[in-house]
Amino acid sequence: MFTKGKNTVQSEAPKRRRRSLVWIKRGLVGIIAGLIALAVMGAIYQAIATEIDQRAYPPPGKLVDVGSHRLHIHCIGQGSPTVILEAANFGMSAHWVRVQQQLAQTTRVCAYDRAGMGWSEMGPEPRDARQISSELHALLGNADIEGPYVLVGHSYGGLYARMYAARYSEEVAGVVLVDSSHPEQFTRTPEGQAMYEQTNRLGTVFPFLTRLGVIRLTNYYPAHPDLPPDQRAQIAAFNSSTRQVATTAQEFRATPETSAQVRSAGSLGDTPLAVITAGEQSPSWLEMQDELAALSSDSIHRVVKGATHESLLYDKGDAQVTSAAIEQVVEAVRTERPLSR
Repeated sequence: MFTKGKNTVQSEAPKRRRRSLVWIKRGLVGIIAGLIALAVMGAIYQAIATEIDQRAYPPPGKLVDVGSHRLHIHCIGQGSPTVILEAANFGMSAHWVRVQQQLAQTTRVCAYDRAGMGWSEMGPEPRDARQISSELHALLGNADIEGPYVLVGHSYGGLYARMYAARYSEEVAGVVLVDSSHPEQFTRTPEGQAMYEQTNRLGTVFPFLTRLGVIRLTNYYPAHPDLPPDQRAQIAAFNSSTRQVATTAQEFRATPETSAQVRSAGSLGDTPLAVITAGEQSPSWLEMQDELAALSSDSIHRVVKGATHESLLYDKGDAQVTSAAIEQVVEAVRTERPLSR
């Protein structure tokens, strides 16, 4: 009797294990199916919302063919030289609204969207400074926007402005760097290296999350509250677009190539150069900004007390300081007088 009961218990144990495995497998299949369903729903939500945004926010400027794709450019004002505004990484033409409207009272000013950003179509990789400056050159030519140009670059856009000035120096009459990136900002200090590694890691994940609608649903990239309502709505819409998030990651992934290209570009000679720096920055950043000001023998450097990296464009008062420095370069070009004087 005892032996038989023992055998019965032993024979039941494998059955229980098999039943448990069956339930575990069913549970895993259910979870996977649920995740797939959520992913499909998220992708559909992202596609529909993107389509709605495109209809709600038509481009304020025009789309110009540059070969394999079209770029958006928006110009206002009259006069020469023409100011060309180059946005930051993850930036677009709408970010320049305060500066552009102020400058339009003085001269012609154009804000454009790099390939894959704002209203512009996706462009070929790599998204490095050489590729981006080539596309800007094609855009200005095909749009019949005549020089000379004063190039203005904010943050990462400063690297692209420097690359353009080096490659097409005969077209560039002046340069303005607004709290611009430095080719060594991600290699010189431990903080910079850590920031680069973290941003690069996020750049591998965020495009995927955007395609599934997660970034849009969580409003992960809200537009800055200091911007005017129309531009704030435009920026919020494009900050959630798969195209813009993916392109931002592509540009940042090309940072080593872009930095090397800009380093090899050399100085700006005696081209009028204005450097505007946010006062609320680290000592190492301020040191690199001084180095940028030394790129030209005819330069001015304005450190805006209390300003942040973003407020130089978004805050009314700080944006006026930025605009005034650009106007100084425009006037120096017009009068052919040294800017530093």
